[in-house]
Amino acid sequence: MSIDFSKYSIKELHEAWISIDDRAYPDRAIEIYQLLKDHGEEAHIEVGDSTLDEIAHHFFGLNISGGIFGAEVMLGNDLARMKEQRVLSLIKASARREVEQANNELYF
Repeated sequence: MSIDFSKYSIKELHEAWISIDDRAYPDRAIEIYQLLKDHGEEAHIEVGDSTLDEIAHHFFGLNISGGIFGAEVMLGNDLARMKEQRVLSLIKASARREVEQANNELYF
C-alpha cells in the first residue's frame, strides 16, 4: 500500500517522521525526510530555541531547558538525529547503487 505523503501538512509530516520506523519502512522514511527538507524544515526541534522555550513556558509553565520535560525533548531530539543519520546513509547508498547501475548499463 502506498501512502501519498505529499498531501500531508508540515505538522503531519513531523508526526509521521517521529513515528516512522525507518528500519522497517526505509523508503517511506526517506520520502518523509525529503519532503520535510523540501519545505525547509528540520527533522528535530532545537532545545535551545528561545521561541520554543517561550511557548512551552507561556502555555504549559514548563522550562524545556531542564527537568524531566527538557530531558524528554533532548532524548527525542537525539533519537530524531540518529534516525536522520540512518536515513541520510540510506539516501547515499541508494545514490551509489543508481550510479553503479548506470555504469553497468554503459558497459554491458
